[in-house]
Amino acid sequence: MALVSDWAFETDLAVVGSGAAGLAAALTASIDGLDALVIEKTAHYGGTTALSGGVLWVPGNARMQHPDAANDVQRALSYLEHHVGNRVGPEKLRAFVTEAPRMLDHLLHHSQLDVETFFGFPDYRPHSPGALTEGRSVEPRVVAGRRLGKHLGTLRSRGPIAPAGIVGTMAELRQLASARANPGQLLKAWRLLPRNLWNRAAGRRHLANGAALIARLRLSLLERQVPLWLNASLTELLVENGGVIGLSVDVGGQRRNVRARKGVVLAAGGFERNAEMRREHLPAEPDTSYTSGSEGNTGDAIQAGMAIGAAVDLMDDAWWAPTFMPPGGAPQIVIFERAKPGNIIVDAAGQRFANEADPYNDLVKHMQEAQQAGAAAIPAHMVFDHAYRAKYPIGGMLPGVTPKRHIDSGFVIRADTLDDLARQAGIDADGLTATVARFNAMAAEGRDDDFHRGESAFDRFSGDPAVGPNPCLAPLDKPPFYAMKLYPGDLGTKGGLLTNEFAQVMDTGGAPLPGLYAAGNASASVMGNFYPGAGGTIGPAMTFAYIAARHAAERTPKSTPPAQAQIPQ
Repeated sequence: MALVSDWAFETDLAVVGSGAAGLAAALTASIDGLDALVIEKTAHYGGTTALSGGVLWVPGNARMQHPDAANDVQRALSYLEHHVGNRVGPEKLRAFVTEAPRMLDHLLHHSQLDVETFFGFPDYRPHSPGALTEGRSVEPRVVAGRRLGKHLGTLRSRGPIAPAGIVGTMAELRQLASARANPGQLLKAWRLLPRNLWNRAAGRRHLANGAALIARLRLSLLERQVPLWLNASLTELLVENGGVIGLSVDVGGQRRNVRARKGVVLAAGGFERNAEMRREHLPAEPDTSYTSGSEGNTGDAIQAGMAIGAAVDLMDDAWWAPTFMPPGGAPQIVIFERAKPGNIIVDAAGQRFANEADPYNDLVKHMQEAQQAGAAAIPAHMVFDHAYRAKYPIGGMLPGVTPKRHIDSGFVIRADTLDDLARQAGIDADGLTATVARFNAMAAEGRDDDFHRGESAFDRFSGDPAVGPNPCLAPLDKPPFYAMKLYPGDLGTKGGLLTNEFAQVMDTGGAPLPGLYAAGNASASVMGNFYPGAGGTIGPAMTFAYIAARHAAERTPKSTPPAQAQIPQ
């Protein structure tokens, strides 16, 4: 044990990580009258949130326009209990559904956060007890990047979510995706036109999706003068008498000890970028290149907690997402494209193995199950025809525009016949031809007898409303034909430090570690192995960050002379 002889900085709440969870914890603490500090190990703030769609799943939220919105908390609890079961304690589930709407209200009223309903977006299991067909998913409103001033340059960015650099909310981008086939959808997304013309003409930068969420939280922290240190890595948690009293931080190669009078919140993401941890906990998916998680998510906070006796859970799961891997580019998750009519996903035998329109987390689990059962489903291939390519964006490409470089690199395979397509892609030609023939016959009838695509409200939401009788089905019969490899990517890992309903980190004996909290992917998810709906990562992350900050605010730590504080070796 080494004694701490000095404190380089003192604060009430020290927060590790600058994604939605970390910024929400610091902001809540500041609103409630505490001093707060955020540290971020990389040169850019925002974490994985800044790279995401930025949607929050918040049952009972104030933006809901449901006739029975007042009773949604209990209904959402029923929905989660049905799917999560006993994988997560009932107190923690109840804490989430109760505090999530309070968190959102608190931040809407006391910060620059602003959200709107993602209209029409159903829960991922819309026919389950307690599910809703819309209202629980909200997303941040677009914000002008210039408001961040010099801090815009250190906002984490990976480029626009939509093709051609188009900036829009997820709702607008969904409408735009069907505009070629259904021009009426463009009218619903009318705000895209002036915003993007202004961006190009004036050299301005509007922020949407996860970048907008982070920008609004960052603006709120700047307004409150809450410090955020970049290039500051957590090295150790400082412990005295079994409680966390601060942390040691590496800033530019220099060790700085930070005293946290009320507590420390670990919100530094999961371990998706840590190859060693993936090999240990996710041996079937050890490849770090498929993840869309932030580059800094290497499990540091999880390991720091474990080093002082913290328990972990759900380490063998992740927030899965089927992913394209463009040569030289970042992974591209495939969300709405799979439900559009005129495509199928097949294994190397040319066989379908799932409902292509399933929620992305489920689709990857189907890929994994098929692989484990002996099919060569990793990678799988998404196959579509000219009609599909002409109508819908995919893989960062605008409808009808397939750059030659993508053909030359093999990112997109194109052929005039299914036999030739199969040969180029390494798919069994007879199997693919038979699968397409059966699928085309079912598409003509508007009924998928094999996997029931288009039957759920979630499937139909992601389909093309201009196509009938099933908005998710159309034959693949217009050459040329296309194939793209689909990999088992992820948005981040799901396992982490075990926490209770107050976001306190638990030790291996089942007791809370005083002064230590965790939220977001640094903690084991309140959702267990389930993914409830759009925003099922960020909504709980911000909720438990809010819970942690408010619990810490009420905490009265033991008064200890700084010289007695110790760092566990």
